[in-house]
Amino acid sequence: MSSELEIQQLVEAATKSVHALRESQESAIAEQKKHGTLLADTQEKQAKIEQDIAVMLGVIDEIKKAQLAQAEAKQNGGLSAQEVEAKTALHKFICKQALTDSEQKALNTLNNNDGGFLTTADTSGRIISRLRDFSPMRRYANVKTTGKSRLTGIINNGRNAYSWGAQGATVGESSTKQFGEYQIDVKKLIAYPKATEEMLEDADYDIEALIIDDATMGFAEGESYGFLLGNGVLQPRGLMTVPTAYTGDNTRAWGTVQKFKTGVNGAFAATPNGGDVFIEAAMSLRSAYRSGAIWAMNRFTLAAAMKLKDSDGNYIWQPTWNLQDAPFGTICGIAIAPDFDHMADIATNSLSIAVGDLNQAYQIVDKRGISVVRDNITSPGNVNWYISKRTGGDVVNSEAVRFIEFKA
Repeated sequence: MSSELEIQQLVEAATKSVHALRESQESAIAEQKKHGTLLADTQEKQAKIEQDIAVMLGVIDEIKKAQLAQAEAKQNGGLSAQEVEAKTALHKFICKQALTDSEQKALNTLNNNDGGFLTTADTSGRIISRLRDFSPMRRYANVKTTGKSRLTGIINNGRNAYSWGAQGATVGESSTKQFGEYQIDVKKLIAYPKATEEMLEDADYDIEALIIDDATMGFAEGESYGFLLGNGVLQPRGLMTVPTAYTGDNTRAWGTVQKFKTGVNGAFAATPNGGDVFIEAAMSLRSAYRSGAIWAMNRFTLAAAMKLKDSDGNYIWQPTWNLQDAPFGTICGIAIAPDFDHMADIATNSLSIAVGDLNQAYQIVDKRGISVVRDNITSPGNVNWYISKRTGGDVVNSEAVRFIEFKA
């Protein structure tokens, strides 16, 4: 039901239908009783009407239940009564508090195969939402959620096929459009928050919030590294670990990212040519990828880039008044994102800068559910939690991004 008003209207309509059926039934019976008889077909109609009335009363009852559930969910921040009970039970489990029988039953619905429990949907959503604030790749890449351990998708590893032809002429085959399949497996990422027994016993602490916040920061650090530098074995395959080549889109193998050299080992070229590599990398992107592109680097690399000038003495870095889309300014009209802390610092042969549309270049996949296992045995006097989520990532479009290499 989309609104309380619609629910009320349905209840009123169903009630009117019941009244109308009963009036019709009573009128038919009264008419025939005048003649001292009740015909067989009237008895059959009466039974049918009684059946319809029972159905309508059942519908009214279900609608009223839905209305009550909607009111309860609204009162509980959008959660149903069952979800509220499960959330309370999980909170008590984390805080090592005694559970009632109903809370234990609610907690069992969150049971997983690791001897722990899955967080409720709103807690998982809160963690994922906060990860966007601390994990830069999650903000810019494409993110999908699945219930499986692997995401499978289709990629177009060629240009769109087309041809021109004269009217009535036989149309020949154009350059073949190549479709391929990619598979991204999710990997387990674990955070290990810890608290003392005294903290659990102290009502002044919101232990659940502390544990969730600590786990979120751990996940963010792990994701920031994995989505950039992960080896693809027990981690995602990071953006900066895919094969690279100096050749253009039409000649290098699909899955290989084009890179551009600064011309100097471990540094930008001297003024006025230091900024040329930015122009080469940005303009090599097709317009479909340049329109949504960003410069990805860490803050130390940005500091070095901001000092570069052209032959007229103008800085290639430009400030902007668009603080929402480009708070750190632009280079070649493309916004800068200097919060990629795990990007390599400038060094000989380092790949320290990426430019492109990461939403088209990189795919992140999250498996639904975040698991919580409590351990109060391993470390006496302390309680450890093993909070795990499963996530993966890989480059799915190598033409949507370029790298800058600090090499002669």
